[in-house]
Order: sequence, then structure tokens, then C-alpha cells
Amino acid sequence: MGKLYWLVLITMSLLFIPSGFAQTNISAGNVSGTWTLANSPYNILGEITIPNDSTLTIEPGVSVIFKGHYKFNVQGSLVAIGTQQDSIRFTAENTAAGWHGVRFTDTPNTNDTSRIIYCSFKYGKANTGSGFDKSGGAIFIKEFDKVLVSTCLFDSNMNSGGSLTPPQAGPAIFIYYASPLIKNSTFSNHIGALGSAIACVGSPNAIISNNILFNNRGLAAPVVAYGGGTPIITANIVFNNIGTYGAGINSENGAHARIENNIIFHNQAQTGAGIFCWSNVKAILINNTIAYNISSGSGGGIGLYANADPVLINNIIYANSATAGKQIYIDDNSSDPNFLNCDIQGGISGFAGSGAGSNYTGIYENNIDQDPLFKNTSSDDYSLSDSSFCIGAGVDSIEVENVWYKAPLFCMNGNPRPSPFGSIPDIGAYESLLGTPVTVVGQELMKPNEFALYQNYPNPFNPSTKISWQSPTGSWQTLKVYDVLGNEVATLVNEEKPAGNYEVLFNRSDLASGIYFYRLQARDFIQTKKMILMK
Repeated sequence: MGKLYWLVLITMSLLFIPSGFAQTNISAGNVSGTWTLANSPYNILGEITIPNDSTLTIEPGVSVIFKGHYKFNVQGSLVAIGTQQDSIRFTAENTAAGWHGVRFTDTPNTNDTSRIIYCSFKYGKANTGSGFDKSGGAIFIKEFDKVLVSTCLFDSNMNSGGSLTPPQAGPAIFIYYASPLIKNSTFSNHIGALGSAIACVGSPNAIISNNILFNNRGLAAPVVAYGGGTPIITANIVFNNIGTYGAGINSENGAHARIENNIIFHNQAQTGAGIFCWSNVKAILINNTIAYNISSGSGGGIGLYANADPVLINNIIYANSATAGKQIYIDDNSSDPNFLNCDIQGGISGFAGSGAGSNYTGIYENNIDQDPLFKNTSSDDYSLSDSSFCIGAGVDSIEVENVWYKAPLFCMNGNPRPSPFGSIPDIGAYESLLGTPVTVVGQELMKPNEFALYQNYPNPFNPSTKISWQSPTGSWQTLKVYDVLGNEVATLVNEEKPAGNYEVLFNRSDLASGIYFYRLQARDFIQTKKMILMK
């Protein structure tokens, strides 16, 4: 997986940047101005603070070494911008005692954005004091939005505690009612309580994007959205983490995270090894690949508890393992997830838990149960082979319970979705450059195992759109279009058809803009979907 190895190589190299040419001792108190490479390393001898309306700039190549377990408070602005060749290092002289992290605590939002780029953070330890002191081993961000963290390495940080009031979490980064941008960074070898790397609590618009998280351990996953908020967790690679309640990505206690384009594999947990949703959660999961995760109890792929009602669209959930619910575990009757256009190994019949079987009342439409045919799992390449049935089997936009959802415009690798333009998106985090799968010589075409009517594409449309469906058996089939008053606008199909996959073009430039409905009837199967003509 090119992206994985490239980003790990860059960020791991930040561990080994040599220090500068001199040294400067910094006593407890206020700091500002510029810390230069010529005067590096900077030895921190007590708790330091960048005052309000002040800026501290740190030059590339500088080492910041904490001589004790001290905090670095930012009330003003921190500009720590290294380079790939000359990163900035934050670390502790005594690795057992550590230091107490860079901390943005109620920093005035009138201050400039703090930019932390090409930096490494090691041995930050939020393990003393009480309350929030036990959150955010390397970086703590409380009620301050203007923080950018990019292309950094976080390694061997930790937090202790585990109280829920306030939450004590985030051995690498803790975000509390704030909306920073955390991107293109690597998080490894952390030990935490509620969350084993990054924890977002009540974060309205935090973005966690294009990061790699591996070898982290904690009570919960390396990325946790908790206690309200709608953070965006996108295009991350999450693997080889170990947790109790989740080891990939968690959405908990009313947090409605948008989780998209992530690759989540080889994680281990007691429950919900890939994705864990708990307590009044309606997370949105779109175009994720969740594979080869292991639960020692329930929910190898996804575990759902206590009224967890996520919406899942275009996800691959495959080859996960567990004692109960290898792919999907629904613990209670009040949890009713919706699955649309996903590839789920074992299908709905493989769901387990009290909320599965006859107690499951969520939406389950247009899903497939096929081997996704990843290119090379032995080298962690979870992109799709050219013959994968996930190619062209997704949906670009769909309405679920009166809410419209759209697939991400780009995939994990940056390819436009869908590719090529005008085709139907793929299922999973990667978008093939093919519009339909290639049938290789000798490959048996898989027959559909259920009736399914797909969302038209494009939608909205002007003046034409494609409508597709699948039929597991031969039958007389009718496909008709109606306006909002129930008047028949067109009959697209009215004939006997064998089992197979079908597509028709609906083109009516004479119709007025508005909402229309298309209805498929085949034997006892009847389904209606909405489409929008917009001129």
C-alpha cells in the first residue's frame, strides 16, 4: 500500500533528526519570539506559557527537551513548522516521567491559528493531577478551534484515568468542544484509557484526515468521537490496534461522526473490533473498508450497542471474525442500523445479537454478499481487483429517512468518485478507474441473490438518468415513473425478464423540474425510489 509505507517512512524519520549546535535553558514563565536552530536544543526547566496576543515561532530542526513533567501552555499562538529534512522534536529527558504536553486551554479564538507541521511528539504523559490534566498526553485542545496539525509523528505518548466527567482520554491528542484539523500524521505505540490515540469530545467540526494509526492500546479505539458533536473522520488507515470496546474507530454517547474512506484492518478488541457504536449514536459510515478485524467476543467488523442507529452506505465489511457476529453484531432491540449498497459477508442472515433476526427493523437495501477481491491483502493493499463485484455497485447519493447522503467526491487514493465520470461509484474506500468489473476468462458470473432496485444515477439529473436493478429469478417485471401526484409519466419496462442485472435510461427533457418516483414490481417484490429532475 503505497500511501501507508510513504507516510510511515516520512513520519517515522522524524524520530531521528539530530539536535542543533548549542543549547538554551528556558525557565518557568512566559515565552515568545523565535527559537532558532543555532540555539537548539531548548531545555525546558519548568511550566511555560505563550501569553495571549503573543507568538512563539520555532525554526526547523529545533529540539525542545523537557527536563521534568512540565506543561507547555498556549494562550497566544504557536508556529512550529519544520520540514521533512529538519523536523521539530518535542520530547522528555526522562522518558519514564515524560512531560505534560502542549495545551490549548480556553485559548482566545481571536488569536491566530497555531500551526504544528513536521513535528514529532514523544513521551507526553497526561498522568498526574485531576480532571482534564489526565487528557491529551501530547496535545490538549479545549474550546479553541484554530489549531492545524499536519505531517507529524506522535509516538509513545499516554494518558491515565478514565473518568467520564470530564472524559479523560487521548494519549496523543484530546479535543474538547473544538474543531481543529489533524491530518497526514502518524500515531503509534500509545497507551490510553478512553481512546488509544485521538479522542474528540463534543467536537462540532473537528477533522481527522489522512492519518495512519497503528500499534495503539487502550480501553477504546485509536479514534474516538464521544459526547455529541459531528467530527469528520476521513481517509485514515487504522490497523494493528488493540482495545476492549473498539479498536478501529468509535462513535459514542451521542456523537454523530461522519466516518468515510477509511481502511480499518487487523485490529483486535473484545467487541466492535473494526467500528464500535454505543449509546444514542447515529454515525454516518460511507465508503469504508472494514476487513480482517478480530473480536474475542462480539462484532468482528461492527458492534452496535444501546440505541446505536448508524447509516452505512457503500462499505465493505468482509473477513472479520468474532465469537458472535463476525461482521455485524446488534446488541439490543433499540439499535437499528441502516445498510445500503454495502458488501457484507454473510449478508443479513449473518447478523448476531438480540437486535438481529426478527428484531432487526432497520433498512437493508441493495447490499451484496461477494468476495471483494482485494488486490493483495498480504501487502495490505485493499484496493479492488479489476474483476471485483464492488466496482460500480455503490451509490453516489441516496435518501434515507428524509435525509440525503452523498458519497465522498474522492476516494482514499485521491481518485475522483465515481471513476470514470458518469459511472456508478464503487463500494469501499478505494475507487477503481473502471466503471464496471472485468470478467476474466473462466470466471463464473455471480447471479444476484435477491431483488434490488438501485438509486438512479446521476441524481439530481437533467434531462437523463440511469435506473438499474437486479433480479435473482426470471419473472414479469414492470418499471414505471410517476409524478408527485401519482400520475404515470412513463413505462420503462413491462415484460418477462430472466435473472440478471439490468439498467435503463430515462430521458424526458419535456418534463418540468421536480420530484418523481420510479417503481419496480417483480413477483412479490415492489419498491419505489425518489429522483429529482433539476433544470
